[in-house]
Amino acid sequence: MFEITTDTAWQYLREIRRTTMAEPVEVRELAGGVSNAVLLVTGHGGEPFVLKQARGRLRVKEEWLCPVERIWREVEVLRICGEVLGTQNSELRMQKEISASVPQVLWEDGENFLYAMTAAPAGHQTWKELLLAALKPEAPAKESPSLALQASVCGELLAALHGGTWNDAAIAAQLDDRSFFDQLRLDPYYRQVARVHLDLAEPISRLIDSVWQHRRSLVHGDFSPKNLLVWSGHVMLIDFEVGHYGDPAFDLGFFLTHLVLKSIWAGPRREEALRLADLFWTAYAAALASQIPADELADLEQRMLLNLAGCLLARIDGKSPVDYLNESQQEIVRHLGCRWLMQPPGDWHSARQALLHSGSQWAGAS
Repeated sequence: MFEITTDTAWQYLREIRRTTMAEPVEVRELAGGVSNAVLLVTGHGGEPFVLKQARGRLRVKEEWLCPVERIWREVEVLRICGEVLGTQNSELRMQKEISASVPQVLWEDGENFLYAMTAAPAGHQTWKELLLAALKPEAPAKESPSLALQASVCGELLAALHGGTWNDAAIAAQLDDRSFFDQLRLDPYYRQVARVHLDLAEPISRLIDSVWQHRRSLVHGDFSPKNLLVWSGHVMLIDFEVGHYGDPAFDLGFFLTHLVLKSIWAGPRREEALRLADLFWTAYAAALASQIPADELADLEQRMLLNLAGCLLARIDGKSPVDYLNESQQEIVRHLGCRWLMQPPGDWHSARQALLHSGSQWAGAS
């Protein structure tokens, strides 16, 4: 396999005749991922595009391996998501002000385990960057209308992907293999937590069984603020390599974990962060309620909260811990995750209230 880097990508592109010697090529590595080489190619006489190539060893402290063949699952899921969003250019109008999309696949290279896709325009930011900038603990409290609208769009986007594939036998068969999800999520997240917290082995085992048994829809598997690219009037979802047909509760718990963690990091501004979590869940539940029975939505909410507990612990004691919490904040998350795994909240509203009423804990977490 020819490994592409910022130094070798130009050579690769010329060898496969995607550019010529006469065309200047600029290649920049895109940050944020640990499992792939992701390069932005510009200045070649055409529209910018992104090259993505799988790596066998992930760039984290703990040893974490996964076959490079997962890149083809990513391409497969990306195409399905584009079809589900339902228009020719893979775009779905969520709100009057914002539309959502996924990239389009441009070409695939089976020999080198890479593919090319359309790029977000210059000047875009990840939703993670926007959240961290807006929720800085030292900044004056000020609710952001843009963030609020984007949170609702994130909920509607995820509901569109889940609802659009709910109990779809054809997609279930196409995405039946969940080995990459197991290797990149269940093992380094949930099983690693059980290895660190031996007293949680039983509830973690129940959580894994629940995730494995409740196959309801397409699951993105990495639906997080860092994988949502934002620019004026638009949100783009990226990174589909752990996509599969499984339990949508994982996507929900995974995403809410990021907002709960940022509420802990935000300290006195926790209410703003949790307000965004509210908007996300409310928009998601409202969009999905028209597509599935009420009892299934209630069951999904319960499983969501269990996955929230497991993911909170995983982002502290798993193989990919977050990098923006201090030690006292990490201990708050650890305590919360352990408690909710043993006795989960009755619903999201109860979980939110528990977070809001933990005032004395937050005060010492700066």
